[in-house]
Amino acid sequence: MKKLTLSVAALTIAMMSYGQTQCKSLTTDSVQCKNNTKAKNSLCYLHNPYYTKQVETPALACTGTTKSGRNCKNKTKNTNQLCHLHTKKD
Repeated sequence: MKKLTLSVAALTIAMMSYGQTQCKSLTTDSVQCKNNTKAKNSLCYLHNPYYTKQVETPALACTGTTKSGRNCKNKTKNTNQLCHLHTKKD
């Protein structure tokens, strides 16, 4: 029973850390950084000099109209400025 518990615990820990490694850089206090990263150079976003934050497009009001003829109040990030209700599906 003890072996089963240990193997389940080891498997759980292995699955939780799949694909992630701990950052290899040191903090200002000369302690290893505790952030996890998926980057190939094993540096987190704080220590990676080549990290660039992805620009998020702002949500805009939909340009569609409702059945009553009023402007739609839904927000959208689509480039066509139509919400999910007014985007035509093929």
